[in-house]
Amino acid sequence: MLEYIIIFFTGILVGGINGMAGGASVISYPVLLATGMSPVSAAITNALGVTPANFFALIAVRDQMRAYFQEYKTLIYISIVGSTIGAFLLLSVPPGVFEKMVPFLLLFASLSFLIKAKPVRGARHSLVERIGIAASGLYCGYFGPGQGVMVIAVLARDIRRDPKTLNTAKNLIVGWTSLISNIIYIFSGKAHWGAVIALLIGASIGGTYGGRYAARMPAALYRGLILTVGFGASAWLFTKYY
Repeated sequence: MLEYIIIFFTGILVGGINGMAGGASVISYPVLLATGMSPVSAAITNALGVTPANFFALIAVRDQMRAYFQEYKTLIYISIVGSTIGAFLLLSVPPGVFEKMVPFLLLFASLSFLIKAKPVRGARHSLVERIGIAASGLYCGYFGPGQGVMVIAVLARDIRRDPKTLNTAKNLIVGWTSLISNIIYIFSGKAHWGAVIALLIGASIGGTYGGRYAARMPAALYRGLILTVGFGASAWLFTKYY
């Protein structure tokens, strides 16, 4: 019972930060591992539990969703294709192989939070943008934590985009991408449903209400929290599997 309470409150934190910036599922993944789940089960449970945060974070701008979808639908479709491939890869790769990869994946997810986009002047360089979104989708389906940060980094390279709209665009792209890969996960038989529900409820609350409070948190504070947990968990996993 205690582990579900911890997962629930972790979900609130993750939902709030993910709704605002992304990357916080780096925090929930090691929490799930600490309960004794296998790396694959933890990855699937994490994905199923935190996805709602992106959609609930869109409630405040729901009247603009049609326009956002029209603008970003091509990137959404590309990301979904990448995520579908990634999800099938996750389920087909032997657990022992995934265990060896997890420390590197979590370290990469943590390092992605340090990405600083360099805006591109002139054309959108749509081919590079689409490749970047496809890669982030593939990563989302295979592992997940950090995809939101990657998406913002890709979108921010187009200086014609209003920076204030990037977080909403990220929530839309990541939300739809995760939703499709989650359908595949549901039928995998590897989800820990008690933890999924606890994390989902917490993330939904965090995504709806937590974002407005997290927005008042200094960026350096939540960035430091994510990096500390991410790097610490990576070190723990390297020790565990190597």
